[in-house]
Amino acid sequence: MASWLVQYGNKDRHIETALATFLSFLVAIWYVFYTGFLTDVPSLDSVVSSSYVSDEILAIFRTACAILSFVTLSWIVIDPKGAPDNPLYYLERKSRTRHASGITRLAAFTMWHFGLFGISFSISAACSWVHISGGDVPEWMLVASPALFATSYACAILVTFVVSFYIIGDSIKKGFNIDHLFYWYEIVMHNFNIILMGIAIILNNFEVDWEYFSLPIIFGIMYVVWARIYASIAGVYIYSFLDPRLNGAPIIHIILLNILVVSFVIVKVLELISNWNIIAGTVVITALNMLITTFKKPKNDY
Repeated sequence: MASWLVQYGNKDRHIETALATFLSFLVAIWYVFYTGFLTDVPSLDSVVSSSYVSDEILAIFRTACAILSFVTLSWIVIDPKGAPDNPLYYLERKSRTRHASGITRLAAFTMWHFGLFGISFSISAACSWVHISGGDVPEWMLVASPALFATSYACAILVTFVVSFYIIGDSIKKGFNIDHLFYWYEIVMHNFNIILMGIAIILNNFEVDWEYFSLPIIFGIMYVVWARIYASIAGVYIYSFLDPRLNGAPIIHIILLNILVVSFVIVKVLELISNWNIIAGTVVITALNMLITTFKKPKNDY
């Protein structure tokens, strides 16, 4: 990221950032209501069935993913040791190490997206089990399942990409210890997130509608608003580049929203390839995962 973008100038850019973010949010919300795509109910088979495994196996996989999210986030909260992070202190305008523990650790976008991951799989698992038991799957669950899946997958790609290609390197440049980025639960949220999503997009029969692209934008802006609230409460921005006062803050926020859109396009392309040919889909998804995941601390200097 260009250095001038993440520096402070003579004038804070919080007003411009707020306007750009608010306008993006209004456009995204308007698009949802204008198109009305959330009123279109997907077919039952597209939500509860798979072309490659039985309904029961699909339900078990979805349930396991939902449980993984719950266990991981619960451990992060209850772990008595906590973990260090390197937030930007709002008043000081400097990043430094703190030790965080308890529920405040759920304030990061990483945890938000993994919570969305868990909600997505919980609802899709519920659809599967209701269908298997002979019940009627509610329409709202049929609508929510593919929409939440597409949103959480796009956010997962963003998280993994930003951690691998920005946060790790930036932390090293600033002289921070990055051991905490490779704790088991961080590995799960930064790497196994897209691996499990990749498996899911092959197993699922979800139809990822192009119009879903607006949903990751809305979710991302919801977090931006939360980040400002959290800065007022805790006095820190967990991600220094989200400080709206930076020289390039409006540009940074627009770039991040565009990365979310690109991430969604990647999800849609992966769905199209997987539907066309499972082998091609598996190869492309595996290549993407290998390209953007980071399981070990880098040895090279940044």
